[in-house]
Amino acid sequence: MTTMKEHLKDHLKECLRNYFIIVTGINLAVFVLGMIFRPDQKLGYDAFLYPIIYGAITSIPNLLMVEKKEPTIKQTIFREFIGVILISAILLTTMFAGMKITGELVVISCGIVISVVCITILVNVISWILDSKKAESLTNDLLAFQNRING
Repeated sequence: MTTMKEHLKDHLKECLRNYFIIVTGINLAVFVLGMIFRPDQKLGYDAFLYPIIYGAITSIPNLLMVEKKEPTIKQTIFREFIGVILISAILLTTMFAGMKITGELVVISCGIVISVVCITILVNVISWILDSKKAESLTNDLLAFQNRING
């Protein structure tokens, strides 16, 4: 049985892993949305900081959702749905606070929300693949240990 300290350590490792996946996804989303909505716009070096900052901002809800027991699939889907809403609201507020609402801004906002959904799916798929490989490795190690003991 794992202690709460080990559980928190594992949660922080998972959040850090997800952070880097999120930042990569944000870079891809910025590229795609930029090429669609503003292909002629040139960015300065400060633009490299935005994915890092947005990745940190969008990681906050996941950091706060520490669970003592494994959630059901229904709970996980609900949690991800709430997470997408929170992250979208945080990002849109951070990016567009005080701006006049225009048709272009609404379309860009929809693109950002779609990007958040895609990045959330990407993070979950990559996490599932990595977790599956880890589980397979642990199972193989356990079988090898049992064979050594029994054999």
